[in-house]
Amino acid sequence: MRHHSQFPAALLAILTLALGLPAAAQDEGQEWTQDGEGGAALPEMVVEATNEVRQTIEKGTFSFALDAAAVDSFFTVMDVEALGVSPVSGLQPHLNNLEILASDQPPHLWIADMASTPVASFFTADPEGHQVKSWSLAVTDFRGSPFRTYDGGGRPPRQIDWDGQGDNGEMLRVGYPYSYVFTLTDKGTNTYNHAGVGFRVPALDYRRDGDRVLEIAGGELFVREETTVTAGGRDWLVRATDEIRQHPYSPVRVIVTAEREDLAAQRADRVGAFLAEALILPREQVETEAVQKPDLRSELDGSVAIVIEHVKD
Repeated sequence: MRHHSQFPAALLAILTLALGLPAAAQDEGQEWTQDGEGGAALPEMVVEATNEVRQTIEKGTFSFALDAAAVDSFFTVMDVEALGVSPVSGLQPHLNNLEILASDQPPHLWIADMASTPVASFFTADPEGHQVKSWSLAVTDFRGSPFRTYDGGGRPPRQIDWDGQGDNGEMLRVGYPYSYVFTLTDKGTNTYNHAGVGFRVPALDYRRDGDRVLEIAGGELFVREETTVTAGGRDWLVRATDEIRQHPYSPVRVIVTAEREDLAAQRADRVGAFLAEALILPREQVETEAVQKPDLRSELDGSVAIVIEHVKD
């Protein structure tokens, strides 16, 4: 800030008299007035001045080099750069110390979605020429044992949705084969069974006790009995990061199950490091847990559950 003071010549002369500076009157032997006396002293004085303030504001710029070929393409490096600079609220379990973090990943819409609930929908057909007395639908596990059962009297509903849970409330095992058997009994006590084809769910997105769980079969992520992430497994983890970003203030926990505890721990650390790097988070903010559990189908090689805690919607 600069300060300028300018006084006219007449005002300077008045100041000279008021401050008792030498003047022609002194040369004539005149005496100056004393404090409190009237006379030549000025009762009041106005001083005019000019204040000048200059403030400089510099704004940053972000520019892209455009060309027709890049603009007409489906997805370009330019798109990655534009989406990469968009700020995203980072994960932060300490709600009293939120941080705004950036992400270097755009949404990966070309990667397949995980299965969600309902996991499967069964559609029944009218039994021609039969009066139905009762019906039942049994979703069976890889051993052929009933995992989830539905039944009722009279005609069955046109559609039966399965949420992936068993009769005991346990969620299905990702990667494991399941099948189903539909049974009709008519009023003549004749029973008709219809066996379905087997199916697997490689990755599942579901809710549990207020958390959102992204569970992926171990054989989908890793080389068998190793910690090396396969190309397909990397796609599943990238898809998981897209879903995690939808809940920017929710802590994340990784639970890895394997037949050996050391393998589970190493895989958990590998997944935790991948998520931390992709989401630009401190590694310690992604908690990991290793669980040793004998696998009834060892070729499926365990599982990985990415838990997004305290999801509101």
